[in-house]
Formats: sequence, structure tokens, C-alpha cells
Amino acid sequence: MSWLLDVNVILASRWSTHVEHASVKAWLDSVEEFHTCSITELGFVRISLSVAYNATWDEVQESLGALHARVAHRFLADDVDGTSSPQTISKDTTDAHLVSLSRQHGLRLATLDASLVTKPWAKGVAENPIASE
Repeated sequence: MSWLLDVNVILASRWSTHVEHASVKAWLDSVEEFHTCSITELGFVRISLSVAYNATWDEVQESLGALHARVAHRFLADDVDGTSSPQTISKDTTDAHLVSLSRQHGLRLATLDASLVTKPWAKGVAENPIASE
């Protein structure tokens, strides 16, 4: 099984201050293939540069580069248009798009978002990979 990483999974895997860092890092080390895309990478950059992580531009770029250098990493070009996502409320539009992108490419969306995995339109695609730990 191959995965598209949600922003929260990338954050947890890259920053040791994240509460789920150890669990996500161990999980990511065990998967044979995972993907990032422009949306999830830009979300990682945006949040990493915020006061939540206070990372510098160079630290963010180095961290993202290290993720790209992993043998299991693949970059997924976003080829799903805005009309392909299910009908949602405004705060769910990006999540719904990532679910659609994952579904189109036969991937699971790895997320730490407990509410996302319960959305009807995310069933069978969005999953918390460390939930059973």
C-alpha cells in the first residue's frame, strides 16, 4: 500500500517537537512508498515557518529536502481539478481535494486528523496510520 502524506503527518515526521514525532517517524520508516504533493508540502512550509514551529526558511528547506531524499519518497503531481472533489463545507475543501487526489491514484491519505477519517467522503481513503499504537 502506498500513501499520500497529509500536512500533519509531514510535520510530525520532520519536527522532533511534535507530540507524535516518534510514532510517525517509526511508521514512515516502515513504509515502502509514500508521496507528497504541492499542497501538502506548501502546508508543511507554511506551518513550519509559523510560531508553532518557528523554523527558519533554511531549516524548512533542508527538512523537506531530506524527506525528498528518502528512497521511499515519490512526488505526486496534482492532476485533480477543483470540480472533482465531493461537496463539503469551506473548511474541508483542501482535505476533500487530497482525498480525491489519493483516490484517483490508488493511494491512502495518511492523516492524524481524527475528524477527517470519519467524513463519509473520506471513508476507505483517509486513515490514521498510527491510530492502533
